[in-house]
Amino acid sequence: MDYEDIELQVKLLVFGAIEILSGAIILVLGIFLGSMQGIFNFFGDFSFFTFYTGYPIWGPVSFIVTGSSSIAAGRIPRRSLIFVRIGRYLVSAVITVVGVVLLSVNLFLTNEWLKNCPLSGSPELCHYMGTSNNGLLSLMLFFTLLEFWVTTSTAITWLTAVARQRLFLYYQARRFGAGFRRVKI
Repeated sequence: MDYEDIELQVKLLVFGAIEILSGAIILVLGIFLGSMQGIFNFFGDFSFFTFYTGYPIWGPVSFIVTGSSSIAAGRIPRRSLIFVRIGRYLVSAVITVVGVVLLSVNLFLTNEWLKNCPLSGSPELCHYMGTSNNGLLSLMLFFTLLEFWVTTSTAITWLTAVARQRLFLYYQARRFGAGFRRVKI
């Protein structure tokens, strides 16, 4: 086992831990957002748009699964499963983009709703609910962007490892000629 393999394993373990933690934080924030909706239920038409899409549940679960896959790959690296894992990271990246869009739309709708708050008799409640909702959504957006960065970094790390190994095999084949047995990745 050389330095590059150890470096790959460490990166996968760190990226996996970050993915699991950010997924867990988004899940907790989503549960808190849902409980806030149940308590105050004041948004009427689009009441916590992101919560109704289910993103606070299926997004973090996907991130936790991908993070667990990164940790498993870091502990037991198998080159044969590289493309399956890269596909999983790309799916996770698509989920983060969908999450960023949903959270951004919800932030926009909340700000539009606050301009014409239907609770005109209680402007303090409008202000409290708007800032609480925007704060939770902003935190979820931050951790979703962090998740996107980690997911793309992990996919790039895997692709670099694949390219490095293929380059090594190519030079070995050129060096030893036809007597070198080609190994499939």
